Amino acid sequence: MKKNLFRAAAAALLLAVPAGAGEPAGKAPAAANWLPLDNTYPKTIKTGLIEVKTPVTGITTAQDSYDIFAAFDGRVEYIQSDLFDFVTPQTVIARMVSTEMAALLDSSSEEERKQTERRWQDVYKYFDINPAAQGILTGIHITPKTNVLRGDRLFTVAKKVVVVGKNTEPLYSRLGRGMTADVEYARDPDNVFKTVLTDYVPLKGSPLFSRLWLEVADLKGGIKIGEQFNGVLMVGRSDGAMLVPRGDVLESGGRRFLVTEIKTGLETAEEIEILDRTSVYLAPASSVPGSKDGKTKKSR
Repeated sequence: MKKNLFRAAAAALLLAVPAGAGEPAGKAPAAANWLPLDNTYPKTIKTGLIEVKTPVTGITTAQDSYDIFAAFDGRVEYIQSDLFDFVTPQTVIARMVSTEMAALLDSSSEEERKQTERRWQDVYKYFDINPAAQGILTGIHITPKTNVLRGDRLFTVAKKVVVVGKNTEPLYSRLGRGMTADVEYARDPDNVFKTVLTDYVPLKGSPLFSRLWLEVADLKGGIKIGEQFNGVLMVGRSDGAMLVPRGDVLESGGRRFLVTEIKTGLETAEEIEILDRTSVYLAPASSVPGSKDGKTKKSR
C-alpha cells in the first residue's frame, strides 16, 4: 500500500514541478530527487471552519471637516453642544443675537431681561446656529457672551472620523476594502462602534502588517479625536473549507502546490491518465514532527 501511495504521489509531482526539471525526456522521473517527502505518515485534507480575525489599534482623526462662520455681527449668547458631540442639521449648536439685541439685553437687569426678550421678540430675535451636515463637533472657537464679526469662525465639524492604525499580529490572509471592525475607546471599553476598512498599505519590510484606514460607520457622541482605539478586524470566514497545515503547502515561483494522491487510468512510458484525486496527500519531510534536516525519525 505504501509503495502504491508513493508511486501515486510521484505521478502527482509531475504537476507540481516546472517543465524541464527532473530526469531527461523518455525516462521515468525520480520523485525522491525532486523533493524530500514523508511516505511514512500520509495525511488527509480536513474539512471544517476557518475564521480569520486580527487585532488592530489606531488613533482617531477628523476628515472632511468644515467650519461654521458667523452670519452677521453680533454676540454668541449660548453654546448648547459640547466638544465631540454628534450633531445633525437639526441640532442647535448655539444661539446668537445681533449687536443691537445684545446692547438691549445688557441694559436690562436680570429681572427685566425676560420681559425685554418678550417685548422685543418681533424685532430682535435669537439666531439658531445649525451645522450644514451631520458629523462630530471637533472645534469650538468661541465662548458664551463673545462678540463676533460676520465671517468669524465659530465651530468646526468633521463629516468623517477615521481610525488610522495597523494590525498588531501577523496577518497571512489578504485584506480587502469593505472589511469591518468593531473598535472600542482604549479608556472606555464600553464605548464600541463599527468601522469599515477604506484603505490599507503593507508596511515596508513587514508584509504581514499593514497601515489601516478604518472609517467610522456609525457616527455618534463619545468618539474623541486624537485618542487611541483598539478593536478586531474581521477578515473572512469560511465554513466547510478544505484545510491543511501551512507547513504542508509547497511554494514555488509565487504558486502553491499540494502533493495529493491521484487515481490513474491509461498509461504509457511517457504519460499517465489522471482520473481523480483523493483527500490523502504527502507532506514535505521537514514539516513532519520529529524530523530534522529533512530526515524523518522512525517510530518505534
